[in-house]
Amino acid sequence: MNNNQATNKFPVGLLLMGVALLVCLVATAYGIFMLQEDSSTGTVNKRTVGELRLLSQKVVTSARRAIEGGEEPFADLAAEITEFDQQMDAMESAELADQLSFIEVTWQPVKRAAQTLVDAGPGIIYLHGVAERLERDLPPMQTALERVVTSVRNMDASAATVSVAQKSLWLSERINRSVAQIYAGRGDSEQLARSFRADSAQLLQAIEDLTRGDSYRGISKLTDPGAVEAISTAFRLFSPISAAVDRIADAATGQQQAMEARELILTSGQALDNAIYTLVPAMDQLGGGMSENRGTLTAVLAVLGLLAAAALVALYRSQYRPSQYTAQAVAGINSALQKIAEGDFTVQVPEDNAFTADIARQLNATTARQRDLIDKVRGPFQLSVDEISEIGISARAQVEKARELTRSVGESATAATEMVRTSEEIKTSTAEAARTAENNCQQVAKGYGLTKDMSKASVDVRESVQETSKSAKRQGELIQSVTAAAEYIQALNTKISVVAINTRIEAEKAGEYGRPFLGIAESIADLLREAGEEGRKIISEVRMLQNMSADNLSSMENTVGTVVTILEYIERLDSSLEEINSGSDAISAIVRSVDDAAGKSAVSALHMNKSMAQIRECSMEIGKLSDATRTGVSRLQRSMHQAVSGLGQFRLDGSAPVVVPVPAAVDELDNIAVAS
Repeated sequence: MNNNQATNKFPVGLLLMGVALLVCLVATAYGIFMLQEDSSTGTVNKRTVGELRLLSQKVVTSARRAIEGGEEPFADLAAEITEFDQQMDAMESAELADQLSFIEVTWQPVKRAAQTLVDAGPGIIYLHGVAERLERDLPPMQTALERVVTSVRNMDASAATVSVAQKSLWLSERINRSVAQIYAGRGDSEQLARSFRADSAQLLQAIEDLTRGDSYRGISKLTDPGAVEAISTAFRLFSPISAAVDRIADAATGQQQAMEARELILTSGQALDNAIYTLVPAMDQLGGGMSENRGTLTAVLAVLGLLAAAALVALYRSQYRPSQYTAQAVAGINSALQKIAEGDFTVQVPEDNAFTADIARQLNATTARQRDLIDKVRGPFQLSVDEISEIGISARAQVEKARELTRSVGESATAATEMVRTSEEIKTSTAEAARTAENNCQQVAKGYGLTKDMSKASVDVRESVQETSKSAKRQGELIQSVTAAAEYIQALNTKISVVAINTRIEAEKAGEYGRPFLGIAESIADLLREAGEEGRKIISEVRMLQNMSADNLSSMENTVGTVVTILEYIERLDSSLEEINSGSDAISAIVRSVDDAAGKSAVSALHMNKSMAQIRECSMEIGKLSDATRTGVSRLQRSMHQAVSGLGQFRLDGSAPVVVPVPAAVDELDNIAVAS
């Protein structure tokens, strides 16, 4: 009876131990699966955060490159906006709702500004082309206008002509400044547009006045072949800009909005990156709770493993297996579990024990998967490499800006030296003018004394002049007739001049096909015939004047004696006046020298002003690039520290060290900084 009961109980105990072992194995497998799921989810979320940070930096970089004039930055910016929204949609998580809402609030202004910049892309590209063309054509155009100014001064033209020539030179510089300010989006866009339109119209009018002349305003027509060629060159270089005046002026408002949007992106990039970076501590906090859960779960798995080992021992003993063989297998499993709990995934459980082979294979497979997960943790290193590349781009841009700054400073120094030299010339010429003026004053004093002597002689001449006054009245009447005829001839000459000008204009437009202008030539011939008739009338009246002059000759003989006395004084007065005249010539030469020096100083001042403007722009760009470099290095150091700290907790197969390329990148940046 007792033997039968023992025989019946034995299979029941064996079954219970098998069920317990199966439950332990299932719990262990489920726990390992949950650990893998938690690790995979954390890795994916951190990778998405890294991609969001990289996209935010790319948006800022594309906005910074938008002023380069190419289409690529705008296409990249549109793609980055779409990709950022997709990544945000993929980051839905109840635990990170507050952080994601903060990122969305920070992202929306940047997104709207980026979309505004993308929409304004064609206008920015067009204005960039206009600015480049004007920057390329402005120096030769100003050189041509300087040649015109020099030619006008050498030909002793009127003051109005010289003023128009000089005005055309500084109008070209003002137009260049207006276009540069419109493209940069600075100042009042409407005021800039009005100023650009007005300056362009005035420059075209000045070129036309110098080409054709304007007698009403006293502007002389250019006759020197070199000056004519120079003014034609200036007009040809300015024609593309003048044809697009309305389009450039209309684009001023949109350009200002686009530049404001670009500035908003550049200033908000740091805030957006900081908002994205808030996900990292939140994920670390969640990951810390998961780590505690994983530690507890690992301990539970260890206990279950021990229970499974105990069940195996009991099963082994129940089956009459050697106890030493079972003890060795259990010891190996316990040792492997202990090392796994300590973070050592290089352990391999022997699979040669038939009773523990399944458990050993499960443990080995689990450690292999854990090693794969750790390999995937190295993903942040790729993000670090991308950040280093961005920093390298910024550093290279800094070097280029520094070189431009150096060149601009050199030009400014040269211009300053030239201005100093010109100032010295002006001082010397002014001193010479003062001495000459003093001598002239002395000569004028002598002239006053001689004039008093002549007044005494004029009393003797008065009686003789009264005798000839009657004849002078008749001669005056005839002279009035001659004057009227001369005025009429002058009017005819004016008409002929107008017809000649119209003929020349039509000839320039028609080229070789000038036959329609024969009628104009006939009109000129008719006008010339009328002028001939009037000329004959003038000849007859002049003959009458000659007859009257014979009657007045006898009266004039009485005045000869008095005139002889006057001539003596006149000779003395003439010598003094000659000296005064020579002094006046010297003063005129000195004034022209001062004028030339002043013109050179004005040109040098224009070049210096332009160079200083470039220095200011380059300094602003260098400051922004330096801030971006400093921020990127700080983020890179934090990312690398977190990655190294996380990987330092594990040991992989072969104890292969993780290669972190940060020091080399930082050295390279130091070298670039020293070079700049």
